[in-house]
Parts: sequence; structure tokens; C-alpha cells
Amino acid sequence: MTHEGTTSVDYGRDYYNEAHLGGHGDYSWDNEEWRTFFTRMAERLLAVAPAATVLDVGCARGLLVHAFLLQGVDATGIDVSEHAVASAHEDVRDRLSVASATEPIEGRYDLITCIEVLEHMEASAAHDAIDAMTAATDRIVFSSTPSDLDEPTHINVHDTREWAAWFADRGFYRRTDVDLSFITSWAILFERAEPSSRELVDRYETVLNRYVTETVAKREALLASQREVSRLGQEVDGGDAKLQEALREARHDLLVNRDQFIGTEAEIGRVNRDLTRMAQELRSTSRKLTRTTQKRDELQKRLARVNERSEQQVQRLRRRVADLEGELAAARTSFPRRVARAVRRRLG
Repeated sequence: MTHEGTTSVDYGRDYYNEAHLGGHGDYSWDNEEWRTFFTRMAERLLAVAPAATVLDVGCARGLLVHAFLLQGVDATGIDVSEHAVASAHEDVRDRLSVASATEPIEGRYDLITCIEVLEHMEASAAHDAIDAMTAATDRIVFSSTPSDLDEPTHINVHDTREWAAWFADRGFYRRTDVDLSFITSWAILFERAEPSSRELVDRYETVLNRYVTETVAKREALLASQREVSRLGQEVDGGDAKLQEALREARHDLLVNRDQFIGTEAEIGRVNRDLTRMAQELRSTSRKLTRTTQKRDELQKRLARVNERSEQQVQRLRRRVADLEGELAAARTSFPRRVARAVRRRLG
């Protein structure tokens, strides 16, 4: 079965071996490290997104499905890899299916998980997968690496903000109050919503304010470190080893604070760009909705006019038929009389 961009054979036994997956041992439910990781993931996900039914898209050997089952959740999974499904634990194998994420999903689910999957798919196929998932649920846990280009099967890597924009196109928005960093630092809980401009701004401003506060604190720490370095520099004597060591430590702290400050400012920039883009998309969607509503109202008026004209035409036709039926009835009555009169004249 083809998984556009990559195929099922790309995810065979070697893909799931210890070396490929970072040296954590056999990728199976029997491996305590993997079992613990997915059990905790399932517990934490259900804490922030309670669900009775879950579908794991790109489930591999079904470890997350297994973990959900132990939490009492009706969980199933799909994966393009025939090897992965066939080698799954016997307790979950019948709950896994070989299928492409691009295929329409039957039924609806309280939650769909899609973790490190779409970067393996050709771009248009990834959008088909998003369409399939958003049609089958109102909540999606999504994660896709924004930077790992070393993996050969990562053929569709994008920054997280791009995925967020594509989900927003389908009416799904990030839950900014939910932290999924226990999965990956870029994992997101998307939820179907129709936020107003005010609500959307409030969500992102809440996140932005946290980074701004952190930046101010780091700027103050940076300034304090800079002042300490200057003070020590003035006091240092060429032969005073202790002061020289203190100066080196202060300079190190200064560099660490500076790096953190730069990183935080970069994150603020990304959040601002996300906010700007989302606001633009919301305005665009509002304009489209207004235009669509206007077109609908115009079509309804035109339909009403057509219906009115049609009703008038029907009434005219009915009157004409009635007139014709009257003429026909009169003709049927008068014709025998005329014939009888003509016969009597001839016989008389």
C-alpha cells in the first residue's frame, strides 16, 4: 500500500530497531521504557482531553493504543506499515488496521492522535490527512517535528506555525491553555472552535504575556550580570586568582543569560507572527462568510421571484385550461343540436 511520498516498505523491521529509534531498546510493549512512556502519555492526555473513543493515526505497533485500552478507552489505530501492524502485541493487533492517513475515516471519535506522522507524507497527501482527521473529530493531538531533516523519511518538515495555520483553515485552533510538552516541545492540542477576534487575541496575548514577563526578568538578570562583571573588572588585580575566577564565572553567567534572552525574544517574535497570521485569517474568513451570506440572500430572493413568476404562470395556464374545457363542453352540447336541426329541415 502506497503512502504518498514514502511506502509501507520504508517502515519495516529496520525502521523499528534500536539503533534507528535512538537506542531505547526494542520498540514494543514488552520494553519497559517504551511501555512506561506511552502509559504516562495516555494518562496525561486523558487528563487534559477526556475521551471515551480514540483513534491513533500512524499508530505503528499500537503502543499508544495499548496504553489507552488500559485506561478503559475504546482505542483503535491505523498505520501504513504492514510490518508494524503485523508485529503489534497480540492484545491490540485486532484493533489496528493497515490504512493510509489520507483515506476517509469511518465514524467519529472523541479524540484523534497524530504524533510524528505527517512529516513522512508528501505535502498534498498530508493536507488530505488533515481533511480526513478534522472531518472525524473535534479534538486532535498533533505533533510533527519542525527541524529533524536528518531522517530520510522526513520529506515534509514544516515549522509548527504552518501546521497551526493549516488546521485553522479547517476551523481548528490551538488550546493555548494546554501544555503537551510531555510528548514533544512542539505538540499541540487542536480543537474545533469559532473564536471571535477578541477571543483569539486573548488566547495568544495570554501566551505572549508570559514570554514578555520572562523576557523582562531575563533582561534584568542580564543587566545585573553586566554590572557585576564591570564591578569585578574594576577590582581585579592581575595577581588575584580568586577575583579572576569570580570574573570568569560572572562572564559565563552573563553569556548564559544573554543566550536565554535571545531565545526568549525569538520565541516572542514567533508568537507575534502566529498572532498576526491568525488574526488575518480570521478577518479573511469573516469577509468570506459575509460574502457567502450576501450571495445566499440574493439567491433566495431570486428563487422567490422565480417561484412567484412560476405560480402566476401556473394560474394563467389553469384558467386557460378551464376556458378550453368550457368551450369543449359547449361544443359537445351544441353539435348534436345543430345536426338534429339540420336533419329536421331536410326531412321537413
